[in-house]
Amino acid sequence: MLNNKKNILTISLIFTILILFFFIGCLNKIKKKLDNTYYIELINFTKDSLKQSVLENILGKVAYYKDSKLIILSLNYLTEDHLDMHYFRSVEEIKKETIQNTKKIRIEFGGAYTPDSITYSLQKFIYKNKNWKKTSDMGFIKGTTTYVRAKQFAIKEFTKQIINNIVLYSYN
Repeated sequence: MLNNKKNILTISLIFTILILFFFIGCLNKIKKKLDNTYYIELINFTKDSLKQSVLENILGKVAYYKDSKLIILSLNYLTEDHLDMHYFRSVEEIKKETIQNTKKIRIEFGGAYTPDSITYSLQKFIYKNKNWKKTSDMGFIKGTTTYVRAKQFAIKEFTKQIINNIVLYSYN
């Protein structure tokens, strides 16, 4: 009778350990799928306040779509429901030894920046064979706002437009 209980206990313990290894393996697969980082590079900024606003609102964030609505969260947010989430980090975090297939989005400001309009371009790059290769280029985008008299509102509006375009661009 005692040997039967020991056998049952041993089998239960082995079964529990196997289940644990299975779930740990599944978690590692999920983490690999979530490795979808886009580094953001900012070029030719004409206004430090706009640069600071974009940096504060996009870097360290996670973005995904739910019910056709853009959701931007903190970097620490993880869920199995949205395996296509994108993490945004500063391109300055990339060290001298850049890893193969690292992706970045370059935001380059061109033309004049006025309280009611801004022009910028978005370009995607991937690091392959020790070089950055451009994979796509949206060209120049012109953002406008009706907040002509209040510069602080215009900067917030431009930041929202830029961030939405970055997130949309990362999905294409």
